Amino acid sequence: MELYNRLIENPLFFKWIYHPTQEIESYWKQYLEANSKEAQAILDFKAQFEKHLQYKNETLSELEKKALAKKIIKQLEEADRQRNRFAFMRVALRYAAVAVIFLSIGGGAVYYYMHEDNIQYAMESFTVTQNIQEPVLILDNEEQIPLNNEESELEYSVDGAIRINQKELVGNNIDATAPKMNTLVIPYGNRSTINLSDGTKVWLNAGSRLIYPSKFVDKTREVYLVGEAFFDVEKNADQPFVVKTSTLSVKVLGTKFNVSAYPEDNTIQTVLTEGSVEIIESRTGLFNTGVVLKPGQLALWSKSTESTKVYTVDTDYYTLWTEGIFSFSNTDLNRIIKKLERYYNIRFDYVDPLDGTIKISGKLDVATNQDEVFEYLEVLTGLDFIKINEWKYLVK
Repeated sequence: MELYNRLIENPLFFKWIYHPTQEIESYWKQYLEANSKEAQAILDFKAQFEKHLQYKNETLSELEKKALAKKIIKQLEEADRQRNRFAFMRVALRYAAVAVIFLSIGGGAVYYYMHEDNIQYAMESFTVTQNIQEPVLILDNEEQIPLNNEESELEYSVDGAIRINQKELVGNNIDATAPKMNTLVIPYGNRSTINLSDGTKVWLNAGSRLIYPSKFVDKTREVYLVGEAFFDVEKNADQPFVVKTSTLSVKVLGTKFNVSAYPEDNTIQTVLTEGSVEIIESRTGLFNTGVVLKPGQLALWSKSTESTKVYTVDTDYYTLWTEGIFSFSNTDLNRIIKKLERYYNIRFDYVDPLDGTIKISGKLDVATNQDEVFEYLEVLTGLDFIKINEWKYLVK
């Protein structure tokens, strides 16, 4: 049971089944070799999914899809009665069967639903369940390398070697042929920059997580993001760069843009400063219906309405955090406070919650002394920011 849970929580498991690439195949080959005792169980588990979801859903009518879902459920129930050791499969594959029903909108929908929803579950639950207090780099073999600094810097060479904070060279991640999946975890109160192997530079904000290969060998350069990051993508027309969140994909060739996709926020924001990007709702699998942004535009996707609106904005407001500056114009104090809580890893409580609706304009140099930042806010708002302890403040 624990093994199957771990597999489903891995955002690369379903992609291995339905959309394998050289990177993914290499990752799982190395994983099986490193976990030889579990290898056969993993392969058997994968075979069960392939057996029940081998259909091409674009060839099925609505009624046929519903009939297929019922058939899968019936088969699973029968298998459960015969083999209790596969009880877990009933839940997982019923979930896949439901995807067949609801995703009757085009080719490849089964994979995209399973893949993206799995990413959402695995990546968002990570931020809740994992008690990681310090920034850490997690290698494909689950080795954890502490980064120590509040402002850490990682750099990948073309062959996948890693330099950390301009000092360490992590040599065991080098492989001449096979890329490896790495995870960079940046808790609240920390930030990081990372130079990927293709030359793309990423600024990762507090409370964020980035999953990426040590080098890019597939037709697309794919990374997975929870939280907020600014991307300066190295241009490569033959190998588009794709940022995947729990719900959206941002596809580019070479450009500069910011993505904010915190699980607790009701919106996902994509702001373009240079070049061009296409915003795609990942669950649909309809890759010709994306929203294309121009420089100076913001795409705001609402989780509640599941729709995207585009606005013309001052991009500084959304990108200056990479320089340690928060810029805001006629903004609710609540929104600024939320950014400060993430940046400093602290908490604010209001005596009067209505104070959070006060609108202010200005800039905060959050890289300076924390108390000076709060003193400036006191001037702007007319409120007092009272320190209770090292991590808690009272606003009154």
